Amino acid sequence: MLLQLEVVLFLISFFYILFFLGDRLFLVYKRKKTAQLEKEEKSILRAKIREDNEKLENAVIKNNQKKSKKKQNKQSSESIKSEVQKTVITQEQGEGLRETAKRAQIHISRGYFESARLLIVEGLALKKEDKELNLLLADVYEREKKYQNAAYIYKDVIDIYGEELYTLQRLGNIHVLLDETQKAIEIYEIAQLKDKSNTEILDILAHLYIEIGEFKKALKYAGAYLKEKPRNAEKLSIKAYALEKLGKTLEAIKCYELVLQVQPYNTEIQDRVKALEKKQNEAEQNDAKSLQSTPVQDEKNSF
Repeated sequence: MLLQLEVVLFLISFFYILFFLGDRLFLVYKRKKTAQLEKEEKSILRAKIREDNEKLENAVIKNNQKKSKKKQNKQSSESIKSEVQKTVITQEQGEGLRETAKRAQIHISRGYFESARLLIVEGLALKKEDKELNLLLADVYEREKKYQNAAYIYKDVIDIYGEELYTLQRLGNIHVLLDETQKAIEIYEIAQLKDKSNTEILDILAHLYIEIGEFKKALKYAGAYLKEKPRNAEKLSIKAYALEKLGKTLEAIKCYELVLQVQPYNTEIQDRVKALEKKQNEAEQNDAKSLQSTPVQDEKNSF
C-alpha cells in the first residue's frame, strides 16, 4: 500500500514537472513569436514611410523640373515671381511650416535624415516654394552626398528669391564637391561682388584659380584676402607661388620670407626660398656674362 502511494506521488510530481516545463517553453516561444511579429511590423512601417517619402520627394522634384523647363523656354523673372505668389497659406499654416522646419532641423542635427526629409517634403506639399524648407532639403542632400539634387534645389531657390549670398555660397560649394571648378568660380565671383571683403569667398577663389593655373587672378584674390588678414601664412604662400609662376622671382622670395616670419620652422618654404635664390643668382650671372660678351661681339662685327 505504501509502495503504491509512493508511485502515485512520483507520477503526480513527474507530470507536474512536465507541465511546468511545457508552460515555460510555451511562454518563451510566445515571447519570441511576439518579438518577431513586432519586428516585422516595424519593418513594414519603415518601408511604408520610405515609400511615402519617396513619392512626396519625387513630386517635389517633378515640380522643380517643370520650373526648369519653363526657365529654358526663357520665361521672364516677373512670370516666375507671379507663379510663386500663387501659393497662399493662412497664418496658422505658416506657423505650422515654421514648426515643421524646426523639427526637421533637429532631426538633421541628430542624423535622422530620412525622417527629416519626410517632414520637409510634407511641408513643401503645402507650400512648394518655402525657402527655409527648400534650403533644409538641400542640406539633407548635401549630407547624404546627393550633390546634384542639392544643386538643383539651390538653383531653384536662386530663381525664386534672387542671388542671396548664403545660397550662392552653398551652390558654389556644391560645384566644388562635384569637381565643377569653372562653374564654382562663376558662382563665387557673383557672391564676391555682393560681399567684397568676405574672406571665405576670397580664400576659395584664390585656391580655385591656382587649381586651374590662372595665376594673375589667384594673385588678385590672395592679395585681397591679405588686406583683411595680412599675416595668414597660407594666403601668403599662395601669393608667393602665383608670383613665382608669373616669373616674378624676387617678389616671390620676399613673399615667401613673409611666410617664414609667421612660420619660421616651415622647412618646405625654407627650401623654396633657397631654390629661388639660387635660380635668381644664376639668372643674374648669365645676364652679367651676356653683357660682358656683347662688346667683344660688336668689335668682331666691325672688322
